[in-house]
Amino acid sequence: MKTLVCCAALVAGFVAQSVTHAAPEYTPGVTYGTADQIQQVSSVAVGKDDFLVVASGGKVFLFDPAKEQSVRSFDSGFDRISAVAVQDGKIYVFARKTETKDREYNGRKFKVEVPIEALCKTFSWEGTALGELKLEDLKDVTNAKVIGGTIYVSDFGGTHTVRTFDAATGKSLAAFGKDLRLCCGILDFAVEPKTGDVLIPNLGAFRLERYSRDGVMVSSFGKRGDDVESFQGCCNPVSAGVLPDGNLVVAEKDPSRVKVYTPDGKMTFLFKDLQELTKGCNQVSVAVDSHGRVYLGAQRMVLQYVPKA
Repeated sequence: MKTLVCCAALVAGFVAQSVTHAAPEYTPGVTYGTADQIQQVSSVAVGKDDFLVVASGGKVFLFDPAKEQSVRSFDSGFDRISAVAVQDGKIYVFARKTETKDREYNGRKFKVEVPIEALCKTFSWEGTALGELKLEDLKDVTNAKVIGGTIYVSDFGGTHTVRTFDAATGKSLAAFGKDLRLCCGILDFAVEPKTGDVLIPNLGAFRLERYSRDGVMVSSFGKRGDDVESFQGCCNPVSAGVLPDGNLVVAEKDPSRVKVYTPDGKMTFLFKDLQELTKGCNQVSVAVDSHGRVYLGAQRMVLQYVPKA
């Protein structure tokens, strides 16, 4: 069998990589949120029928990709949602309870908001409040996913790990991530649905790490550099998602880059015509639906990228 190697010319200052897999190319799709005048996007998820679920401020918006518009929204009761996740039509909404603490550094006194409790509410697909869930010994939550009856959350302000909980009882189960070099208040992750592996962008170390179900790091890839295959800036990557074919979509902040990698770290595609997603130390939320459509949540919008047929 012949191996087809495609070489692209220099595009917008980047050189595309040789493609050794039948990885799809991605083109810009719909921009969500601008017509609804949503506030800063804090989290995105994909729900049933591939609806896009967006958390902004204290509200949750649901967008129908077939109609390319929002179909409803509801108020969570939180001032600011930190994460949203969906499983089987049930929507999990998370927030951080904080208190102001006095700090001092090099003789300079200042105040900081310190997380003291993670909060979780559940809602029906229609937005009806179902109840609250106490997650055992969890003080912070910045990102979340619910898969197979297990809640995965980023515990940035507490253990600096990704933790799991029983979705029915809130009981603590396991932790993923060792000696993570985090910054900017960012700790994101993705879960490989077929294997249960947890993928964590270790942004201070400029690599993406893969952990098995039992919490052992089994592989990683990435390095700091200015070339397109590497991760750039002060600390990257910031987020990742798993595509239906098993490849990985990985996002970088300021300057924004989004790329597709094979599971073992070979870059296959660079998103083109990508506008600047965020400035400074802000997160870019990533979600992927069953058709391989990629959603990038940042600032007051969610950008959709669709795979070419």
